[in-house]
Amino acid sequence: MKKYRLFSTIYLVAALLLSACSQDELAENSTALPEGEYPLQIGSVSLTAEISEQPWTRVSENPTDGMSSVWADGDRIGVRIGDNEETGIYVVNVDIEGSVVGVTPEKPVYWKDKQPATITAWYPLNEELDFTHQDEGLTYLLKGTSTVNADYNTSANLAFTHQLAKVRVVLEGDKANEVQTVTVRSHLTSPNNQGDLGSLTSTENKYVPMMEATYNGQRCWEANLRPGYLEADNTFEVAKAEGDPVRVTLDDKVTIKAGQVHTITIGVEQAPTEIDLDTYEGTTLTVSGKTTIKGNGQQKNLQITVEADAEVTLEDVVLAPSATGNAITCKGDATIILTASNSLTAKTDYSNYSYHYGSGIYVESGTLTIDGKGSLNISREYAGDYWSVGAGIGAGSGANIVIESGNIRVDDVPDDSFESGAGIGSLPGESCGDITINGGTISIGKPYWYSACIGSAQSGSCGNITISGESTVITYTQGIHAPCGIGNGGFGTCGTVTITGGATVNGVKYIETHTGTL
Repeated sequence: MKKYRLFSTIYLVAALLLSACSQDELAENSTALPEGEYPLQIGSVSLTAEISEQPWTRVSENPTDGMSSVWADGDRIGVRIGDNEETGIYVVNVDIEGSVVGVTPEKPVYWKDKQPATITAWYPLNEELDFTHQDEGLTYLLKGTSTVNADYNTSANLAFTHQLAKVRVVLEGDKANEVQTVTVRSHLTSPNNQGDLGSLTSTENKYVPMMEATYNGQRCWEANLRPGYLEADNTFEVAKAEGDPVRVTLDDKVTIKAGQVHTITIGVEQAPTEIDLDTYEGTTLTVSGKTTIKGNGQQKNLQITVEADAEVTLEDVVLAPSATGNAITCKGDATIILTASNSLTAKTDYSNYSYHYGSGIYVESGTLTIDGKGSLNISREYAGDYWSVGAGIGAGSGANIVIESGNIRVDDVPDDSFESGAGIGSLPGESCGDITINGGTISIGKPYWYSACIGSAQSGSCGNITISGESTVITYTQGIHAPCGIGNGGFGTCGTVTITGGATVNGVKYIETHTGTL
């Protein structure tokens, strides 16, 4: 996530105090002024904003909003009149409340003649900039020039602007509070040519510490850097009290500009548990929390149960359980992330006057969210003498299904099937909640008899169906006796069907909102 906020400037009002000499004592046909008699003096330092936001200014950060700063007592600024190489040094005086009460000349600079000139000022003085100790105090570079040329007899208005860019890192996630330090790759030093950034003599980059700060109750880390860009790879290091730092890669390089605050959010989450199915010997598996299941493309006789609030990544997982029932059962709110190529096969059986429907994925309660760039293929089979199958991705008891992305295919049901669940939706006689598809490429094969491809089974029900987004492409093959492909089964019900936002369904792109079954 990246945020950019541009802030305004500091103004120094330079008031010229004339010496005891009167204008009549100056020769009218001469522009020269007596040496050392007309000093440039600074009357006040004030903060003004040209926009509604508070300015990001120098020299110490405002502890409340983090978007503005105040001058520190004793800050020394350099000043020059026009092209005169002579420079002055002035000291900013600040009271205990942080207000500037005056500016004292430490080494005044003098007007040489009557000609108007641009006044230039800078902070800090001429020392080299050091970016390597910003956990102790941020590095700054400011430059100010008069907005209107001044002369020996008028005041000069100086507008200071930042020459560095501020980078702020905000951490989120279940392990964010355990982070102790954040570092950023940066140049180690930089020339300071009276407020201008000089050319670098070395392009060496190293990880430099950032300063920890809290604004409005939010913990963050900051550093001021040369304008340019942050590389995408290994830009930051995040470290806890124990263990090696973790390097963070951005989605893309980030351009950082002088005078702007660039906020970058980094997620710090619990490292997922990894399960390698090559070495797993059971026929059932229960997972919780963050879990990555690696199947290596090898078929496994396995059924997986996903506990509530779990996030499960499937990587080349191929499940073909011999037992009837669901390949994957979600017990509550869960997220399944697809990577690489995955395949699920589920079987349905009939015994003791009851069907044991098998769905590729079945959600008992809560909401299942499917995301990721990988693929998932689901097929349904039956066992025994009764020919019925479950849903491709099914839900019961008002549970919801959300698909954000992925390449998902639900195969045709067997030709001699008697009934089936929806491709995505409810099972026969059950009621699922809402079905929301915001992205992905989804292909639903033919269900049998009266069930919908997306929606309710022939005797079930589902909530609202919403399909949207330019990245959503859906194709389906309607069942033999089904009243619709998306909506209710032949003897079932569903809520409102809405297709919008540029989604493509069976070759039709829905720019305008469509309401109703298809």
